Amino acid sequence: MLDHQMFIEYTFSMEDGKVLHYNVKFDRSQETLQPDKNAAAWTELGFQQCSNCPLDKATCSHCPVAVDAQEIILSFNEILSFNEADVRVVTPEREYFKHCDAQTGLRSLIGFVMATSACPLLSPLRGLAHYHLPFASLDEILFRFASSYLLVQYYIHQEGGQADLVLRGLKQQFIEIQTLNYDFLQRIRIASQADSSLDVLSTLFSISSLISFNLDEHLQKLKPLFMNGYPLKAA
Repeated sequence: MLDHQMFIEYTFSMEDGKVLHYNVKFDRSQETLQPDKNAAAWTELGFQQCSNCPLDKATCSHCPVAVDAQEIILSFNEILSFNEADVRVVTPEREYFKHCDAQTGLRSLIGFVMATSACPLLSPLRGLAHYHLPFASLDEILFRFASSYLLVQYYIHQEGGQADLVLRGLKQQFIEIQTLNYDFLQRIRIASQADSSLDVLSTLFSISSLISFNLDEHLQKLKPLFMNGYPLKAA
């Protein structure tokens, strides 16, 4: 059963002994709906609003992603002053650890925060976020996205709807996410004072762009791993 009060913890241990800790709650709807009165001006919805954003400034004062990611984005410079860090991730089920460049850990953290935000464009990712996989590779990202999308199509079929087995909707999701990542990157250019801190979201943008343009090609590369032992046609 889904526990909306679950937390995921990220801890960055830097080379100089400094430790930065982030405790991210899965369900942050109330915090987003009632943002802190001291929220930065760049978190307001109308500030560099994403071109495909469906939210209305009349009913939503702040960008949900910006509100949720504000603390992390403001600490980008401090974290990225180090080339490497020990990153420990604690989920309700298990712990993960990786000694890696700081950007890898930040990309994983900001990805989780974005996927669990109240942004309607990112809402399809909440199921994946519940089974968060830190430090995921491109192949793992692709496998998880495609698998979760096909699970949704199964549920749609069970409810009497028309399942999308050619993944048109998934391709459109990647296009929407690509647009969002690019536009959000423009937003935080104002919030961050160092260009190097933008590399994290630039990488997120490049991943969504790469997959959206080459989804079928990438899926074909995974095919040999899963087709062994299965008939080409259903019985």
